[in-house]
Amino acid sequence: MAFLIPALVALLLVIIATLWKKISNLQKFRKCDDTIPGPPAHPIFGNVSAFSGKNTAEIYEIFRKTADEFRSKGKNVIRYRFLDKLYVWPLTGKALAKVLESTTELNKGDDYKFYYSWFGGGVLVEGFGERWRTHRKLLTPTFHFAKLEGYLEVFNEESKIMIECLDKYAESGKTVDMFEYIKRCALDVICGAAMGTKVNAQYYHEHPYVKAVEGFNTLAIQHALNPLYEFDFIYWALGLKKQKDEYLHTMKKFTGDVIAERQAAIASGEVEKETSKRKMNFLDILLSSGEANILSDEDIRQEVDTFMFAGHDTTTTALSWMCWNMAHHPDIQQKVYEELVSIFGEDPHTEVTTEGLSKLDYTERVLKESKRQTIPVPALQRKLINDMEIGEFEMKRETVYRIGSHRIYAF
Repeated sequence: MAFLIPALVALLLVIIATLWKKISNLQKFRKCDDTIPGPPAHPIFGNVSAFSGKNTAEIYEIFRKTADEFRSKGKNVIRYRFLDKLYVWPLTGKALAKVLESTTELNKGDDYKFYYSWFGGGVLVEGFGERWRTHRKLLTPTFHFAKLEGYLEVFNEESKIMIECLDKYAESGKTVDMFEYIKRCALDVICGAAMGTKVNAQYYHEHPYVKAVEGFNTLAIQHALNPLYEFDFIYWALGLKKQKDEYLHTMKKFTGDVIAERQAAIASGEVEKETSKRKMNFLDILLSSGEANILSDEDIRQEVDTFMFAGHDTTTTALSWMCWNMAHHPDIQQKVYEELVSIFGEDPHTEVTTEGLSKLDYTERVLKESKRQTIPVPALQRKLINDMEIGEFEMKRETVYRIGSHRIYAF
């Protein structure tokens, strides 16, 4: 019993400190309801009610209509407040430029915090600092375009497997969810090319890593839309923390197994240990840096987690939307098909080459236009560390500048 009193006092102090911080921010950001353009906001809850119970498609439509409304009034930003958090969306390139061109405003927004337990300090969620610069410099060689040639064998092999999986639908006339097939193919590609391992996700439709990523991302969206989930006790009491931890365990175990498998293959001589960073794959560069004490084991795991997710998730989204867009524009789909046949022929077993890929001019333009219209990563965030004037409006420190690329105009 004597132990409970100090514990309860400590818990009470944490709650008081959290509430004090939130009340202070609420008082600061409430003033912005009148000084920065945006829809009417409740004095305490802000714009929470406008999004309550809405799905992502409905939320997107709310943002679209609001952005168009305020742009027509000549405004270059719009504001939404959720309790003690202020989110500002730039509507023009000029309003966006001041933040993106800043060498100091690199801090990621609050929604990224949900991913810290997964990626830790990986380059995707860490905003700036010496550690971030060191990791970026170390990993840059793995993204060199010349390295893609060495991965073509993996691209061809995994693409043929995806074609085999889809072949049963060719003459069926059925609607197919391409996202699921592209996602598993992309995971096999990223593991084979960047990690030097084979996981056969395409033959395993209920792959636990894929399912865990889906579940974790769903929780992340729910967390971003419900301010109450920021209170750890509420999140725990609803059973959501347990669910999140289960997803984390599955994802980290998978990447841990990938790392261990590659280490074992190198140690046994099954694969030759490469010494040139230009020729090393992503994981080998990380492992060699670990041997040189540049990266810790935890650093390696975090970067592998980051690359595994970002490498297959965004690619899947981009290619799935391209398929969707072509399905809605059969004339464009036909032109893409004709270009592919003119370069690679009609034999589906023909190997794709670097030379052939360089000739896909029309297909490349279709992909770029698809990504312009349906952006794989629809929003980014920067949390301001300094007060900043953008046009005629003053943005307070800790304002989250949310960059929705699909609603930005160049002027």
